Amino acid sequence: MEKRIARRLAGLKQKRNALVIYSAVLLLVFHSYLVMYINSSYIEQFVGTKAIGAIFTIGSALTILVFLFVSRVLHSVGNYYATLGFLSLNFLAVAGMAMSDTLRTSIPLFVIHLTVLPLIIFNLDVFLEENIGNKESSTGSKRGLLLALTSLVGACTPLLTGYLVGNTGNFGNAYLLSAASLLPVIFIILFAFKNFEDPKYKEIELFAAIRSFWVKRNIRDVFLAHLLLQMFFFFMVVYTPLYLATEIGLDWASIGLIIFAGQLAYVCLEFPIGRIGDLYLGEKEMMIAGFFILALTTASLSFIETSAIWPWALLMFATRVGASFVEVTTESYFFKHTRSSDAQIISFFRITRPLSYVVGALLGSLAILYLPFSYIFIVVGILMLPGVLFANRIADTR
Repeated sequence: MEKRIARRLAGLKQKRNALVIYSAVLLLVFHSYLVMYINSSYIEQFVGTKAIGAIFTIGSALTILVFLFVSRVLHSVGNYYATLGFLSLNFLAVAGMAMSDTLRTSIPLFVIHLTVLPLIIFNLDVFLEENIGNKESSTGSKRGLLLALTSLVGACTPLLTGYLVGNTGNFGNAYLLSAASLLPVIFIILFAFKNFEDPKYKEIELFAAIRSFWVKRNIRDVFLAHLLLQMFFFFMVVYTPLYLATEIGLDWASIGLIIFAGQLAYVCLEFPIGRIGDLYLGEKEMMIAGFFILALTTASLSFIETSAIWPWALLMFATRVGASFVEVTTESYFFKHTRSSDAQIISFFRITRPLSYVVGALLGSLAILYLPFSYIFIVVGILMLPGVLFANRIADTR
């Protein structure tokens, strides 16, 4: 009887902790999506279109550098204090961007924001992994549900951004609201996780870690697949809104509607994909299909020249169908093979975002320099094709 009560109390505690973590993640998504699609236009005001890639390269390279030592930071101060520190730094950076109107302050603040945000996502992953524990049979469902919820927030937020920016091109209000949305996240971490017990974090020995990571074929291939997906996200976030605003001539309200339509694919598909991966197919087949869809639909964007909203919205939705398959399956597959104590391996997986920004920024800068702007989508479509090979090489979970 006592054991049954203890198990029930433990289950209630786990559900409560999951709800708190999910709330923090959703608020962080709201914070990031408010400015995610206007960041490139914000930077373009100060440095021009061709230099955007260099700014993203600098910030992403700094993120990678910090990730290499993140286990040491967690070992020294714990995930609780590290999360609070990164959140506070990000709040100051974004609030500063809202009030800055010079290159001297705006660009350094943006670099701080770009560097710190992936670290906060990693910190929340540690909390989430500790909550999931060893119940790997539900990993796909839980992460699929979380991705679906974040996608719902991510779909609606650009509509608000479009309203805040409007036709004026004034980004200040969006950045102010984005900064303010971090305050409840700080409050949640401050009070809900003050008694968080850190798992044992392993120090990263760089070359040994890379060698160990590379030897694990399944982890290596899903890492490379996820890297390609993050490169797709980079081009969609940085260059697509800039292309729609400067080349197609759409206002930010229209761009917000197009982004909203694309994000609806995540809302509709990611939780069912997670369930299917857990119960029926596994991840391999859906990952392969996702990359085929991504390659075809993304390349097709190069051939749309109209300023009408619906063709862009329809094709943007189609690209996100492919991205939904790849995102859930790569996330689920990776986290089925890791634990919360594998901070160094998780940090390598989270390096895919800043690493994709480094590679994507370099490729994007070269593409804009030597090709018409519209051809950048063909370049991205071609980049997605190796993902089929990486996905085909992993051992399926079913």
